[in-house]
Amino acid sequence: MKKRLLILLFCFGLSALGFAQETAEPTVFDYAKTKHELSLDIAPIIDGSYPTNLLYRRHYVSKKGKNVALRLGGSIGANVGQFENNSPGGNVQDLNGQSFQVYIGKEWQKTFHPRIIGYYGTDLSFGYGRSFNEFTPNDPNQLPTTRRTTSANIGGTAFLGMRYHLSKHFSISAETSGTINYTNMTIYDFRDTQTSSGEQTIQNNNLGLFLSPLRAIRFSFHF
Repeated sequence: MKKRLLILLFCFGLSALGFAQETAEPTVFDYAKTKHELSLDIAPIIDGSYPTNLLYRRHYVSKKGKNVALRLGGSIGANVGQFENNSPGGNVQDLNGQSFQVYIGKEWQKTFHPRIIGYYGTDLSFGYGRSFNEFTPNDPNQLPTTRRTTSANIGGTAFLGMRYHLSKHFSISAETSGTINYTNMTIYDFRDTQTSSGEQTIQNNNLGLFLSPLRAIRFSFHF
């Protein structure tokens, strides 16, 4: 599925390059009348992953006459579950977690065709997540374990995208990006028996660089 999406993005880019010359035809869209945009990333839905995210854009013309947009996006995730071995009296594991991610940014746009816009820009993102994992073993030689995990991250993303307008009010776009991200994670483990208990806290700090050939496929409504 991912290979098909990459091929789709590649073909989309080639089509845009084919229309890279300026055109005198009137555009299908008019951001002076449809300044607001709300979009849903459908790539996670196609890929079967979770969660997806929403993005709001506010279009305007800069003092230099350039088409620009401010961006505000985010996602919220939650999961709750219990897992148990099929054998009678098997081990039981309870899981639950919550997370959210928000980002703000700015993009600059270039019209290539009455229906096609190219754009680029940067996003600054913030995220937080926590999870709770409780393991109850059936084997008396194993200890019950509780694990709590919290994580916070901050990152910057440079992106490049192409948008195709299906009509004045609807469009579809695809983005590729590179992100540098710093994450702080704290893991707390607790084990308890009738005779003793033990606690352990682990902290991890990570700085990473991530390249996303297909960061998002967005379906947008302009109003």
